[in-house]
Amino acid sequence: MKQYIQAAKDYITASKRNELIIGMAIVAGVAVLIAAITYTVYSSTPKVVYQPAKACDLLTSAEAKELLGGKAIDSSAKNPVVSGNTATSQCGYTDGNPDTENMIVAAVVVRSGVNDDGVQQNKTEFVNGKPTDNVEAVKDLGEDAYFNQKLGQLNVLNGREWIILSYGLGSAPEANTIDKAVELAYKVLPAIKAGTSTF
Repeated sequence: MKQYIQAAKDYITASKRNELIIGMAIVAGVAVLIAAITYTVYSSTPKVVYQPAKACDLLTSAEAKELLGGKAIDSSAKNPVVSGNTATSQCGYTDGNPDTENMIVAAVVVRSGVNDDGVQQNKTEFVNGKPTDNVEAVKDLGEDAYFNQKLGQLNVLNGREWIILSYGLGSAPEANTIDKAVELAYKVLPAIKAGTSTF
């Protein structure tokens, strides 16, 4: 009888040991799988080194009121949306004119490099995306700047940001002037706001 009891104890002990070994192997396998998934997710997501600019921080409601004659209605405001190595934000104001054909709009779109790759991407695409006709170079504004006459937009490369500015009739942006766009740029660009031009 003792022999049967000892055999039963040995069987239970061996069975528990096997279950423990199998359980530990499963736990180890799950841990390796979680580590692999975590590594894949974090290695494929670009690291945000530089906080992206918010367009409505660059052109505040008070500054828009100065431009638009004392009245500024927010027409669009979007916080930065990260896509790859860059983040894009936009902000716009109107003068509230009920005659939409004569409504004046001041708008800013900013694409920030969130890391060194994004900063380089902005620089490369700024140069490569510049149209070959209907473009006027703008001196002493950011690192590089040009006015796209066809779209009525001023494009400025300034540090980590590519900023696109539009100021004029919302119904006819192609009628926007370079002078008005530069006036808006002086409200938007932080280095110019601070009076410490590095250009």
